[in-house]
Amino acid sequence: MRTEHELAEALKNAANGVSVPADLERGIADRRRRRTRRRHGSLLAAAAVVAVVLGGTAVVRGGHVPPSADPVASAAAGAPDVDDVAAARADQVPRAREVWPEAVATYPKKAADGFKYRPVTALGPTEILLIAERSFEKAGRLEVYDTRTRASRVLATMSPGGKGYYPQDFEVGRDYIAWYGTTPNDDRKWADFWVVPRQGGEPTRVGEVTGDLALVDRIGATGDHIVWSPQSGGVYRMPITGGEPEKVEGSDGLWLDSWPWARDVPGDPVTAEKWRNTNQALLVDLENGTRRTITPPPGVTGLRCSTEWCLGTSGEKALSMRIDGTDVRRPTGFSHMGEEIYGGRFAESEDGPAIYDLATGKAGAIGAASADGVRGGWGRGVSSSSTRVFYWNAHGVETKETCGPMPERQRKALAAEGAAPSPGATVCMTETVEPGDENEILNLAAVPPAG
Repeated sequence: MRTEHELAEALKNAANGVSVPADLERGIADRRRRRTRRRHGSLLAAAAVVAVVLGGTAVVRGGHVPPSADPVASAAAGAPDVDDVAAARADQVPRAREVWPEAVATYPKKAADGFKYRPVTALGPTEILLIAERSFEKAGRLEVYDTRTRASRVLATMSPGGKGYYPQDFEVGRDYIAWYGTTPNDDRKWADFWVVPRQGGEPTRVGEVTGDLALVDRIGATGDHIVWSPQSGGVYRMPITGGEPEKVEGSDGLWLDSWPWARDVPGDPVTAEKWRNTNQALLVDLENGTRRTITPPPGVTGLRCSTEWCLGTSGEKALSMRIDGTDVRRPTGFSHMGEEIYGGRFAESEDGPAIYDLATGKAGAIGAASADGVRGGWGRGVSSSSTRVFYWNAHGVETKETCGPMPERQRKALAAEGAAPSPGATVCMTETVEPGDENEILNLAAVPPAG
């Protein structure tokens, strides 16, 4: 027979993620994105369920419990030791608002007509691009919210696209905002592409593709083309005025990063799973042909680079460096999440959680929390390339516990495992609730330049 501890752990693990915070439902979004080949947004600390002790209850609260940081004095083998400035313990990291007061603001969770807002990225130090959703992941409008004036304006009203159609992967270019749509719940390999002028207007349907070209890794827009990489690699383009797709010269073996830059590793986290430990070795400007070769320090894996900074893993610790190989350091108090560099120089740490500035060593904690320390969620903007915004509930989170009789099927399942919960056994659930009608948002475009 299993022990009470084993039963509690089994139920806790099975139940984790069953319930999510009231509004920041990024965990569900992640699951949909995985089904449609992309993962955008993240959520830590949803809710927890709990466990049953034979004939009674044992509550196991969930939520993210940040690990203690383990400062490392030395950099990668052969690299110089560099002292860093970040906090040594996650619970000592100051709030992002304290670190970058000019870069943290609030915005409403919903528009006046009840459409829910989902941030995409920053358009500038005070402007945030938002999707207004009529229902879950059904984009109805693109809006710009000004955090200084606290006013929004509509950029474009979007076509519903029919049953089963979902817009995906919005990307801000110099002249246009681009996105594509798919029907992820069927087996078709199909996508259509859209653009709207950056200043707003009527959306233009550029065209559609089928087959492997429709399995989009990342998307972008130039002054006259929509550009994208399929999961299989290469960068393709299609004239905004309409036409056939063609491969961009010099893009063999590359994937779009953020136009005009491409790299030799894919960007889609689901597609890129097998590439997780592969080091990026190349960054190419597809407009002028500039090629930047990247040499990782010995022992580093999973290196990813912006035009300025690189971040990878050495052993089980993060390692950062300039793209030219200089300024190698081991950030202290930082737990690398193995994804992207945001805004050219920022990384996401699961300690706290926090955003870490690779250029200055400063770190700012994000995410909401309850009075008793249970972590709430945070969201990451849903742009195709690396976003420049992170957001969370502005009023913290509250925890609520509800208990009730154990469902008969659950009691039978436990009995089949060798346990014998009584007919009166009770199950309790602790969930996080996010009160209020505003989210707080960190805009990396508003963080002052380093140095």
